[in-house]
Amino acid sequence: MKDPLLPSLNKILVFTATYNEADNIALLVREVFETLPHCEMLVVDDASPDGTGRLLDELCRSEPRLHVVHRPSKNGLGTAHKLAIKYALAHDYDALITMDADFSHHPKYLPQMVSELAQAEFVTGSRFIPGGSCEYPPARRVLSRTASTLTRVLLGIPLHETTTSYRGFRRSLLERMNVDAIRSEGYSYFVESLFLVDRLVRREKAAGALREFPIRFEDRRAGATKISKKEIWKGFSNLARLTFKRAVGRTNPGPAPAEPEGTSLCNACGCAYYVEEYPATNVGHASASYRCTSTGHASHGRLVRCLGCGLVYTNPQLPPQEMVELYGNVEDKTYLENVDARVRTFTRNLDSILPYLPARGRLLDVGSYCGIFLHVARDRGYDVTGVEPSRWASSYAREKYGLNTITGTLADVPRAEPFDVICSWDVLEHLSDPARELALVNERLRYGGVFAFSTVDYENWFPQLAGERWPWMMDMHLYYFDQKVLTQMLERAGFRVLHVHPYCHIVTFDYFAAKLEALRVPGARLLREAAARTSLRAAYLPFRFGDIQLFVCEKVRDVTASEGANGTTTNGTTTNGTRAQPRALA
Repeated sequence: MKDPLLPSLNKILVFTATYNEADNIALLVREVFETLPHCEMLVVDDASPDGTGRLLDELCRSEPRLHVVHRPSKNGLGTAHKLAIKYALAHDYDALITMDADFSHHPKYLPQMVSELAQAEFVTGSRFIPGGSCEYPPARRVLSRTASTLTRVLLGIPLHETTTSYRGFRRSLLERMNVDAIRSEGYSYFVESLFLVDRLVRREKAAGALREFPIRFEDRRAGATKISKKEIWKGFSNLARLTFKRAVGRTNPGPAPAEPEGTSLCNACGCAYYVEEYPATNVGHASASYRCTSTGHASHGRLVRCLGCGLVYTNPQLPPQEMVELYGNVEDKTYLENVDARVRTFTRNLDSILPYLPARGRLLDVGSYCGIFLHVARDRGYDVTGVEPSRWASSYAREKYGLNTITGTLADVPRAEPFDVICSWDVLEHLSDPARELALVNERLRYGGVFAFSTVDYENWFPQLAGERWPWMMDMHLYYFDQKVLTQMLERAGFRVLHVHPYCHIVTFDYFAAKLEALRVPGARLLREAAARTSLRAAYLPFRFGDIQLFVCEKVRDVTASEGANGTTTNGTTTNGTRAQPRALA
């Protein structure tokens, strides 16, 4: 009998993720709609090289109940399921059912799944209760049963099936789940998400909220399994982590973060869905926070991770014109106290990429600040031009070094005569629209010209180890790239990556100690005071941890700035992300 407290399930979304499922997906879509005619279906495809994405687009043209999200590369099965939850909430579905795309989860069980959801908020199809079975070979069957049993015992989950994705969620449960707190991105997601659901209903003392019913788990009809030994190892590591959390009582992730006004689409892929990495710590914005030598390391905006491509970025952001004005007002006398260190930094990095540059030619430096790099490049024989929004810094470059420096942004640089080389040092992460900026670079660079720049690498070991204490997590940094996402952005902007290596910063010991003090490192103030009385204060220290990477690229095709915007295709989806319109997510 249906629980009268549970609302009707009038709008149901069935979800699956695909990678190289061209042999299965068309038949699966047909059988899902034949079995559950009133449902809609969402498929997230991770740029399958076998043409699964193209086949799905063809199916969309004749099937309005089918919705497809194209992601630019493999981004983890767990992130696809998080995206499905965000999608279901944003589009007002009453229930979400998730399943594999290879027929190991047969669509014939969908009506029973819906029937069970009339009694409970969470339902899973189970191989391991009476009536259930599994077609896996013996070794893999033992592995699956062992994983489910260990999860059940170590995490206290009252279900026999804990690792499959054949699951049903009522909207009421999805609204209370803090999906942002789930860190697993691969197959480990299924255990961690179930652990979160179980802890949630336990706290609410919701008896009978979790149910399971028997299914026959079939071996895939076609294609090869995607589970690697690495994923199996991650699964057991994740189980150990969750077991520790349960043992020490750290099992309450809190409610899902509130969605602020003014959130935006991912600049790299156009996706509207993301999870929160870190809440905002800033309390306002002042031009001093946007100086090159800012020590505001404890202040940053709300950081989110895109569920389409994995880009980490600040969301929401200040309006672009407000950002330009903040940079326009910057004055940075501390920068001038360390000019020699800047000369050493730019000389070392320019020398490292000279084999990829023409011996002579027109060179543009985007974000040229006080003109130090332009001065170094001019000494190497280049005909240099700079563009810099800071009125103070661009004026200094003109007056001190006699440099041709435009006060403004790249859009203010004339396109009449293309440049042979364009450089941009530690700038891309500051910009409101880096995809458009890359297209503007393309427009101003000759065919075959070189674009060299440095920017942050968020997936490097240092930021992953340091967490929120990573020095480059700051108000003025809006984007936190990794090499995979940035390479995709460069390719779309008409560039081919020639070379990547860690960027080297050279600083004085005193400046280094000041940074440590700003990061609240114990003993940093005493260290700085002690060094101030010795020659160590002016000693030069090179830093090359890999969290700042130097890219050298070649322009291989023309791209206009208007092409930098994400376009839309049929069925309301973007070519590389999800539905075009941003929606507030519950």
